Amino acid sequence: MPAEKGKPTREMPATKTTPPVKTPGPRKTVRVASLLSEDVISIVSPAPEKAALIESMVRGLCEKKGLGDPQPFLAKVFEREKKISTTLDTGLSLPHNPRTEREPGSPAGTDPLSALTGIFASLAVIPGGMADPNEKDIPISVMFLFLSPDRSEFFPVHLQFLRSVAGLFKPALIAELVKAPTPAAVLEMIRKAEK
Repeated sequence: MPAEKGKPTREMPATKTTPPVKTPGPRKTVRVASLLSEDVISIVSPAPEKAALIESMVRGLCEKKGLGDPQPFLAKVFEREKKISTTLDTGLSLPHNPRTEREPGSPAGTDPLSALTGIFASLAVIPGGMADPNEKDIPISVMFLFLSPDRSEFFPVHLQFLRSVAGLFKPALIAELVKAPTPAAVLEMIRKAEK
């Protein structure tokens, strides 16, 4: 019923038949610096082979973050690496676990990735560059490895995080990171870049 002239309109309170409309809030963005600490950042020189560095990073991440046996995580990351290169033309490599295809509504798997509570990450800065066996023309200067929950409801966060990381590690930041003397300096540069 329209308001009478001169009288203010008022909102009708929600009833059992007219629930309040929920408007979606802003999507929470995971900040890269919040996932990193000095103990999961390394400056690697000379560079090993890519597979050896990935293995070292997964093992270190599992040990430092209490994730348990690294083998299931390694298997998943290497499974993803076989499908398509995770190295971008900026010199950033993004090894991570793939998403398991499941029918909608099916339960999560029983592997450790399904049990993760959030994203776990590790970073390696490679000042001299490292060869990528799949992308011979692009030396890797920074490797950002991450593990994320393998559950369908987490997949949008996983994709958004991938975009955030790729957008953060631009050539200018990478050029600064390869000059950083310590993991603490690397972390500080990333914090400043995310402000």
